[in-house]
Amino acid sequence: MKVEIVTRRDGKDAVVSYDYRLRAEDEKPMVLDVLLQAQATEIPDLAYRYGCRARNCGVCTVDVNDRPRVACRARAREGDRISPMATLPVLSDLVVRRDGIARQMRGRLADAGQGNDLNVEAPDDYHALTACIECYACLHNCPMHARNFDGGLPGEMPGDAAPDPADGYRWGNPFSLLKLQRIRIDPLTSDAGKAAALDHAMELGLDACVGCKGCKCGVGIDLMGKVVRPMVVAAGDRLPADADPI
Repeated sequence: MKVEIVTRRDGKDAVVSYDYRLRAEDEKPMVLDVLLQAQATEIPDLAYRYGCRARNCGVCTVDVNDRPRVACRARAREGDRISPMATLPVLSDLVVRRDGIARQMRGRLADAGQGNDLNVEAPDDYHALTACIECYACLHNCPMHARNFDGGLPGEMPGDAAPDPADGYRWGNPFSLLKLQRIRIDPLTSDAGKAAALDHAMELGLDACVGCKGCKCGVGIDLMGKVVRPMVVAAGDRLPADADPI
């Protein structure tokens, strides 16, 4: 099974053709299987990242045919093109810098519900949002996240103009909204904490979500129904009056 692996070093892309050798006639390998074999056989210096290998952590996410896929969850197919995520700065080959997303939330999660009252039952939507594995596939085609890069992609900005991930990105994304929505629907969060979470969503650019309908989660969470739409409704007239309805 032949695939293409895009490597990026010093800002330059190179495409390596690799012929994956099936370990059994009926094998249906994951993308991560292809990367592991490629490194072990023909591309020993290939840089990529993985963690659990059990579909739980999201750090192995790469782009497959220009769409983000969790490598240990996605089946590899003949002719696939595997490349680094286009929505985050590339460190080397398939490894992207992820810390700008986490740093963005510094100080914005302090209003989360405190305590551990087992007699308080969280709503079903709260439990649904805990399925997030932080793969960041939801950044794909996100107009809010794109604002960090003047509406384009990280690789399209001059190095001296790109935001420093160490500072945390100015504008948000579906993942940051998900974290804030969990605070809002946590029964242990105070009314003031819920209001603060919505304020943070507004600061991060919730207005970019109005009319977008483009959220796609790497593990199937209904981001539109359980995160974006409830926040937009809660924000109400704080959003632009001429914005398209969501």
